[in-house]
Amino acid sequence: MKVVSDSTILIGLAKIEKTNLLKEIFQNIYIPEAVFKEVSDDGKLRAGATIVKKSEWIITQKIRDYTQANLLMTILEKGEAEVLVLAKEMQADLILLDEEKARKSAFRAGFKVMGLIGILIVAKRLGLITDIRTYIEKLQREKFRISDKIVNMALKQAGESM
Repeated sequence: MKVVSDSTILIGLAKIEKTNLLKEIFQNIYIPEAVFKEVSDDGKLRAGATIVKKSEWIITQKIRDYTQANLLMTILEKGEAEVLVLAKEMQADLILLDEEKARKSAFRAGFKVMGLIGILIVAKRLGLITDIRTYIEKLQREKFRISDKIVNMALKQAGESM
């Protein structure tokens, strides 16, 4: 399965110390250069920087169609634009994205999309974690924005709603 990820997924999972879930679920993750730079090269010590730099299973790919990426950057951030271009070039099976505009663009382009909460749900179903509530609460403490609607829907899907 070819999976392309945006930086938000990598940073969010790193903040809750669960980046390994990506390897356990998908084996390899592809990221464009812009995402690599967002996570590891922007001069800040960001969550996920070390794992992105050192993991053999997170593979950085250079996009070929910079014209398309530049067009997408009129509505999306650079990393998100490159994620969509790389996914198209690789004929990816799945894109990991959380930002609403980028998700809508990916859906319109015909891609399957999963967000960070979706990854936690899959991890629970596979028995990789015992609950998602703990990790959602950790994400919220780390200032990761998740709407109450999404939290309630996710807890219901994971069989954890009250």
